[in-house]
Amino acid sequence: MSNPQQIAALWEDLKDLVKSVVEEMNQAAELRHRTGGLDLDFDDTGTIVISKRSLPRMYVTVNLRPAAIDIGTRMIFKGTESVERQLWESLFIKIDEGGSKLRNKAGEALTVDQAVYYILRPFLHLGTLMN
Repeated sequence: MSNPQQIAALWEDLKDLVKSVVEEMNQAAELRHRTGGLDLDFDDTGTIVISKRSLPRMYVTVNLRPAAIDIGTRMIFKGTESVERQLWESLFIKIDEGGSKLRNKAGEALTVDQAVYYILRPFLHLGTLMN
C-alpha cells in the first residue's frame, strides 16, 4: 500500500539532491565541459526538467506519479536533418517497513543518491546515446 507522506518525502529528497548535484556539475569545470552546462526547472505539479545549455539539445523530464517516478529523455540532433530521440522509463516506488525504495525496470533497488545519478547519467554519457 502506498503512503502519500512517504512518497512526498521521497520526492522532496530527490528534488533537493537533483538541485544540489546539478549545481555541483555546473561548478566543476570538467563536468561543465562534458555536459555543456545544465539548467534546472521545478514546478508545483511534481515535475523536474533538466536541460542541456549547448548542442546537441537534451531534456530530461522527471514526473512524480502515485506509484512511480517517470523519466523521459529527449535528444535533438541537428545536422543535414534534425533527428529527435525520446526514451521513457519508470522507477517504481516501493514502501515497506524499511522506508521508501525505488526500483528500475531490471528490478534493481536504488537509493535516492543512486536514483539521482540514474536520472542525470544521459548528460554524462551523451556520446553513447547518439549511436
